[in-house]
Amino acid sequence: MIDLEQRLREAYDAQHLPDAVRARTLAAIDEARHADAHAWGKARQARAVRRRPRRQFVALAACLLLVLAAFGAYGVYRTPSAYVDIDVNPSIELTVNPLGIVIAAEPLNDDGRVVLDEVALVNRPYASAIGALMGSALFGPYIQEEAFVDINVVSDSDRLGDELVAQSDAALAATACGHRCQRADAALRSEAVAAGMGVGRYRAACELIELDPSYTLEDCSTMTMRQLRDHIDACHNNGDGNASDEGTAGQGNERGHGKGHGNGHRHRQG
Repeated sequence: MIDLEQRLREAYDAQHLPDAVRARTLAAIDEARHADAHAWGKARQARAVRRRPRRQFVALAACLLLVLAAFGAYGVYRTPSAYVDIDVNPSIELTVNPLGIVIAAEPLNDDGRVVLDEVALVNRPYASAIGALMGSALFGPYIQEEAFVDINVVSDSDRLGDELVAQSDAALAATACGHRCQRADAALRSEAVAAGMGVGRYRAACELIELDPSYTLEDCSTMTMRQLRDHIDACHNNGDGNASDEGTAGQGNERGHGKGHGNGHRHRQG
């Protein structure tokens, strides 16, 4: 309580005013005191605001830029820039962003679903993801010497597409199986998606059906890539057709088909 207020209270008490008058007077004093305090606080706040408007604006702008940068980086991270179809008997498709990181992994058949349930590939650089896949105990039985792995990369970016082909070929070079790593176009991928197949399996199926129309897409969907390649080789060796083994490949690397095995060794049916 300030000194002036105390003195006023004492003065009014000494006058022995009627209680009602004294109460109204003291109430008026309290009201005036609170009004003065409120006005003083608002004035001080106004002075602080006038002193620091530029500083607050700069801080707000900086926060906004950070938010926009975070959303922009997240948008780039989640943007598909390439699709990599890996066909053996398990068939899976990896979606890769512009940074070369796997942002999605989808099974294209039942065996592919089993593999992806056990091997974590998402949010890894592609080279790390393909290495982990080839080195996994679950995928190992599918890449033995008699197997054939067909990897197709679809991307509008030549730089990224070529990098993914090279990384795929490097990962498969350490295995005993035959393989082919190549570029493919978006139109071929669209056809493969409509057929429920990976690009490599669909490409081989179309080639086999052209050579031997007795086969159907459904027949081809249950074969391993080795079985498809062996049937194609058998048709060529028997003079039943002259389709190119490279199909519509863009660019790629291929290593040995191995010997024919008729219907081959079946893994789980996809």
